[in-house]
Amino acid sequence: MKRVTMRGFGLLALAAAVGMGQAYAHTGVRDQVDEGKGSYNGFTITHGCASGVEGQSGQAYPVLGQTALFPYGGTAVWRDETGNVIQRGGDGNGTIDAASLNLNVTGYASLSSAFATSQEIVDNTGVVRGLHWRDGAMEPKQNTVTPFKVTVPKIKNNCVKSLKIRAAVINWCDVKKNEANDAKGPYKVPKDAFGRPIPLTSDLAVNNGLQRNVADAPKYKKNGKGNGDNNRADWWFYNLDGGSTLYKDPEVIGGAVNYWSAAITVNNSAADTANCEGTLVDYTVEPAGIDLDTFLTGPNTQPFTDGDGPF
Repeated sequence: MKRVTMRGFGLLALAAAVGMGQAYAHTGVRDQVDEGKGSYNGFTITHGCASGVEGQSGQAYPVLGQTALFPYGGTAVWRDETGNVIQRGGDGNGTIDAASLNLNVTGYASLSSAFATSQEIVDNTGVVRGLHWRDGAMEPKQNTVTPFKVTVPKIKNNCVKSLKIRAAVINWCDVKKNEANDAKGPYKVPKDAFGRPIPLTSDLAVNNGLQRNVADAPKYKKNGKGNGDNNRADWWFYNLDGGSTLYKDPEVIGGAVNYWSAAITVNNSAADTANCEGTLVDYTVEPAGIDLDTFLTGPNTQPFTDGDGPF
């Protein structure tokens, strides 16, 4: 097990975020990137938490933070256009022009996030493997962007039209929860990055959840019974290669490949794809299950998780 540390820096928040959660609260990536380029980019959170499935209450709740893990080096899982694994580690059987994948991930302070604190999750060689946002809340009927910087590789295979670099992303909906205590209370009063209560602009008990003007809205309140079963987080990943011991709850983990919704699309150049002598395809690369178990541990996901897992 690698020793993992976190580098943190302050981050003021200006924007908030959107409504309705697990299985619906898709998180994406803001911008596509041309091969070999650096990109000041961000994850887009487009919904709040809770969808009414798998025992959830159906009431929308604020997103309280986010954690993202990127593929890297010897554990990166490369897949072809059919979804089959073509290589673990390496260059994806000649997909990129580097010996292995290194995105040079960097977190950065910005006014575009709903969360006041951003931290880098770092391995014992100093490589940033993931990013963690906390201390804030996204009102469910709005949106937010959590910023990051990456440098993407050049695509070596002329027949790979695009490489989708998948990040395993978690949107956190509650604090101090895990798979065992998820259905138990309490649910704490969510507050934004400035410590202010979040307005409850959509309540299922009022006009069937129709959004109302913020001036007429009450605030989210503490709930001793919690905010519903399986509503501790939204996990945006699926079918982790090798499996995971920490992130395996079937009622929370994604049920289809489109749960890998947070993917950086790297586009090959038109000049290179014109030299393809076969069929143009789209490849993917993603973190393995062991990466989540190594880097998305209890200490690295505070204050949202409780204990050592499973989460």
